[in-house]
Amino acid sequence: MKQTSLEKYTKKMIENYIKDVTCTYTVNVTEDRVEADIITKSGRNITQIVGMTTPCSYNELVKRVFYGEYTRWECSLDTSISELSCEALQKAYEAGQRYIEATLYFAEEQVYYRMIHMLDRNEYGNGIIAHVICRHINSMEKVTRQEIADMENIISSAGIGIWHIYLFDNEKPRMRVNAKMKELLGIYSDNLSEEEVYEIWYSRIKKSALPTVTASVTEMIAKGKSENTYVWQHPTLGDIYVRCGGISSHIEGKGYVLRGYHSDVTEIINSETKQKQLLADALEEVKHQKELLQQALDNYKQADYDRRTDYLTGLRNRQDMYEMLQDSLSGMRDSITAMYMMDVDNFKLLNDNYGHLRGDECLKRIGQALTEYGKQNDVYFYRYGGEEILGIRFGNAKPALEIADELVRLVYDLKIERDDVEAGAVTVSLGYTCDYSCHEKMIDKADAAMYRAKANGKNQAVCYENM
Repeated sequence: MKQTSLEKYTKKMIENYIKDVTCTYTVNVTEDRVEADIITKSGRNITQIVGMTTPCSYNELVKRVFYGEYTRWECSLDTSISELSCEALQKAYEAGQRYIEATLYFAEEQVYYRMIHMLDRNEYGNGIIAHVICRHINSMEKVTRQEIADMENIISSAGIGIWHIYLFDNEKPRMRVNAKMKELLGIYSDNLSEEEVYEIWYSRIKKSALPTVTASVTEMIAKGKSENTYVWQHPTLGDIYVRCGGISSHIEGKGYVLRGYHSDVTEIINSETKQKQLLADALEEVKHQKELLQQALDNYKQADYDRRTDYLTGLRNRQDMYEMLQDSLSGMRDSITAMYMMDVDNFKLLNDNYGHLRGDECLKRIGQALTEYGKQNDVYFYRYGGEEILGIRFGNAKPALEIADELVRLVYDLKIERDDVEAGAVTVSLGYTCDYSCHEKMIDKADAAMYRAKANGKNQAVCYENM
């Protein structure tokens, strides 16, 4: 029957595998015994070379080959066992391992070998045996393994540990770790089982961090990968920050295998925290300086207001009036269209008969009323001196005469009572001018019109242009 392409390929692979086999033998793991000499395909009797005769101790054989005088062999182990011995193989089998691998380097010939231990029960079921296959590693395998070894060394030198967690049904969780991971976990014993390593890692997760770790594992199982930073209690360093991430794979009928990395990022987190604190302090200082600047600005505004405002009436003072007139004359604001000068009638009698406190209260009430009126009619009022008040109007929203009459009536309607005059209330005499051809003379004109109003009987307004 003609072979298919797949059958040809499979046959070729088997032939290549058998071709590379150097030797095979069986170890009674339970009794630490090798029944027959280990003879390579080239005829070299490894058992005799190291000075032993069979049956012999496997542990002693390993010791002589790798750690005794016969030191041309170098051995690196699969991380599932800590040493190549019957005790280590026994523990691996009890932990569920059935496949243990070691890489050998024979310095004399400068070649690599792969030694595979396939663990199983013996035919009576009362002991464990290991079927060992030692085969030559071809060039491509050698390069690949060397790259993996180099990468692991690079990862370890960067302070990163590698772990595998086995979450199998009806079994306790197990954690397999490399040497760097042990160091990061603060584990210095080689006699701990994978279950014990897992328990150490899990029990030292900070209680407050446990929900995030659980969520990360759940995400890793659901999405295939995850990463998390959490607080872990190191046996000697205390609370540290750990960055941990990895991937997951599902084994049908068994459960999940999680593979990932673990690194101590305490220094990084502390540095970031310090930088954040420095930034927060800087922002707080900026805020403080801003508050000081605002306070200084408020103080300046208050001082400027006090400088420009008459403390008794709340009206602007003559200093502010002169500055405003300069602005108006220089074209910095709208042109003046009218000017009003008013004087409280019989104010000296008010002070003499009722006291200066009553006179001050009268000026305050008039000042408040004029301020509100000025806001609505674009008129600025200034305490010109004593009981004299100057009003300066901008724009032409209302006729000048209408404003003049409203101002006289506004003061009378305040009903500031007094019985020493015929009106029975405080009144003002008002003079005004609309001749803005010469701003310097408008005050004098308004003042002259005000005196005419007093001469005419008080409590009235007189326009200079109509005198």
